[in-house]
Amino acid sequence: MQEFMTLRPFVTNDAATILSWCKDKHAFRLWSADRYKDFPAKPEEMMKQYEGDNMYPLTAIVGEKIVGHILLRHPSEDKSVIRFGFVIVDDSKRGKGYGRQMLRLAIDYAQQELGAKRITLGVFCDNNSAVECYKSVGFRIIGMDSYVIDGEEWKGFEMELNR
Repeated sequence: MQEFMTLRPFVTNDAATILSWCKDKHAFRLWSADRYKDFPAKPEEMMKQYEGDNMYPLTAIVGEKIVGHILLRHPSEDKSVIRFGFVIVDDSKRGKGYGRQMLRLAIDYAQQELGAKRITLGVFCDNNSAVECYKSVGFRIIGMDSYVIDGEEWKGFEMELNR
């Protein structure tokens, strides 16, 4: 039986826990792409990522325990589009359905609280478990991009919720 998960607003004290889940630079870049200068990132750098309007960072909790994190944001003036980013589940809790559960809650939040008509995200092609998790809640691949991360070319899928 799966434990009951809730999403709550991200608070400063969550940052150190969430950042600790990226055990090496590769895992860190899969999660954050080039949004942070150095690995490991510091909690205050995470807080800077969320400054400004149209940012809705959320923390997934089970009981009192932080198990995941996701950012919802409006990528443009079009408030009908929400983009998911910085999606991560505690590395010691992966494979238990927490990612799927967190995404479903975030989809509901985006649609019901933020009025999203479209939900998009980007994921690196070689992050197979994340790609499969996104597909399992209804996202489909609609395109590909490539990025330069730490001097290397990384390929990414552009995905959109298919509902």
